[in-house]
Amino acid sequence: MKRQNSANSATSPTKYFYNTSNQFSEILQQITHNCNNKLVKKAQSPNQNNQMQKRVKTSIRISRNLNLNDQNKKVNTSVPKNKLEYYSVLEQIGSGKFGKVYKCLLYSTKKVYAIKMIDKVQIKKNQMLHQLSREVMIQQMLKHQNIIQLIEFFETNTNYCLVLEYATGGTLFQTLTKQNNRRYSEPAASNIIKQVAYAIQYMQKLSIIHRDLKPENILWCDGLIKVSDFGWSVQDKKERDTLCGTIDYLPPEMVYGQQYDNSIDLWSLGVLTFELTTGKTPFLIQEGFSLQFPDYLSGDVKDLMKGLLTHKKNRKTIEWVLNHVWLT
Repeated sequence: MKRQNSANSATSPTKYFYNTSNQFSEILQQITHNCNNKLVKKAQSPNQNNQMQKRVKTSIRISRNLNLNDQNKKVNTSVPKNKLEYYSVLEQIGSGKFGKVYKCLLYSTKKVYAIKMIDKVQIKKNQMLHQLSREVMIQQMLKHQNIIQLIEFFETNTNYCLVLEYATGGTLFQTLTKQNNRRYSEPAASNIIKQVAYAIQYMQKLSIIHRDLKPENILWCDGLIKVSDFGWSVQDKKERDTLCGTIDYLPPEMVYGQQYDNSIDLWSLGVLTFELTTGKTPFLIQEGFSLQFPDYLSGDVKDLMKGLLTHKKNRKTIEWVLNHVWLT
């Protein structure tokens, strides 16, 4: 069964916010296509029937108030030059639109890292230099046990290279698909959510919004949960209006073209909690945001999700989350 989140339907949501069919159809077209009408990148996710289905990820940034000065910014000219000679590049462990991720070994210490090699031509062609620069800047700021560590950043003749802490246990998505009934027990899910919540609390103190929290961007490293992939992250205390992220995890305010703040990461935390405990995401956005729970979930986890999967003015804080009985 295919996850219905690329949504060509013009069905109007009626259970959360209200919009006309034409307005919602236009929003969905904006989410699933970029300005050149190119299809978005897709990733797979399990559904309740234990079959693989598509999770749709926006592959471009759509801003309603585009700052042309931002588009003209370049990666810091002081980027260190080629240090690749200090590493032995091993097998490929991932890939993306602009490059590939490899396992690598630092010769001097024999320590294993991951190296993200980003194609310079593609980055420049797609005008993503500023976004890459921002990703590196933010990752350099982040020092937390539940956030993947950026070790160093340098360039070769053909690639920008990010050397990262190596995730020994793979992604949370990978382990989720191996669980009984494709879902975690509540105690196991609670342990994971608490660690992600600590990462969010730390990011909020630095005014950083991740904007793409989901199982694919959360890693296992020596038994700890670590948030990764800061490609869509931003540091800003002001409200934003850029449309980005993964459709299943988009909050209503982003879907409906409203301004949003750092509470969108808390919405994502609620969606993540639902997916870890049920094996599926809670909403088909073309049908609205009516929250319904399976009978087997406890009252405590339902209460946590109700506090997060709601209108942003009613959404609970990260402190409320960390003090919630389900996480204690």
